[in-house]
This record gives sequence, C-alpha cells and structure tokens, in this order.
Amino acid sequence: MKTQTRIIIGSFILVFAIGILFIAIVPLKEAVIESDRLTKHASPNIFRLVNVNTATVQELDKLPNIGLTKARAIVDYREKFGPFQKLEELLNVSGIGQSTLDKISGIVTGFSSETSKENVKSDKVKINEATAKEIENLPSIGPIKARDIVSYRETHGPFHALSDLMKVNGIGPKTIEKIRDFIEF
Repeated sequence: MKTQTRIIIGSFILVFAIGILFIAIVPLKEAVIESDRLTKHASPNIFRLVNVNTATVQELDKLPNIGLTKARAIVDYREKFGPFQKLEELLNVSGIGQSTLDKISGIVTGFSSETSKENVKSDKVKINEATAKEIENLPSIGPIKARDIVSYRETHGPFHALSDLMKVNGIGPKTIEKIRDFIEF
C-alpha cells in the first residue's frame, strides 16, 4: 500500500473518530448544563421544609419551579395581605399555578389560622444553641461535621460570624455559602 493511501485512510479514521467523540460529548455536555439549570433553584437539602411566612426571597428561590420573580411575588403578596393561612392561598400569587403548587406543596410549611406577623418565628438554626442533630440537617452538614461544630463551640465559645465556622475542620467557603441562609447567631 502506498504511503499516500495510508495517509488518506488514517486521516479518514481520525476524522471519523473525532466525529464520534463529538456526537457523544455534545449531548453529554448539554445534559450536564440542563441538569445544572434544573437544580439551580433546588435547595441543597431538597427535603428541608421552608416556612412561606418567614422565608426570604433567597430561600424561596431555592424551591423547585420558583425563581427570583416568583419568590419576590410571594414575599410581596405576604407583605401586602399578611401571612398565608393555607396552602391554596399561594395560588393568588402572580405566576404560581396548580402545577407549581403541586411541586412545592410537600416542602412548604407555616400555614395556620393562628399565624400572624407578630408570632411567626424563624426556621433558621441557631448555631450557638442547636444540638448536633439539629445542625446535621443543614445543607452539606452531616453527623460528623455537626458533632465537630458543637465540639468546637463548647471548646472555643460561641460563633459570632459565618467566618468563625470556617475554623471548624472540614468547613470551607463552599459549605458556608450553602448554609448561610439557614443559620443565625
């Protein structure tokens, strides 16, 4: 076989292999991008309940199918008309339909005929008072990190700021970002 023929066959095989890789990688990349887009609004700990009568816009934004616009609309509605008394009242919020309500109904709380602006309390974990069991429910915090947080707190005193938590072994900036909306000092 001539050298020129080998080069042509080799080039054809190389182009074919690159084409196959391209066909396989592009859909995979698009799937990863779509997955990131779909989970953008999901809470880091998907089973964490959100009190619609105390949650901030940022906390509501993490709910499935709730973006910044709907989160802001929920807070605006709550401020204008008072606390939500029942789940179905969310249908009165602009942009929330039955489909969205069905998706968030199992993870939103705070509905009560006794709820008022005066007696609504925060769902945030008080990091200086909480038990290890309560702390382990925070996003990216499991039983070991929760135990380390309590141990550090007992040894060194209370935490005063988010940055103090980074002194605990295994907690870095990424973890702080995930838990910042769920704790208070």
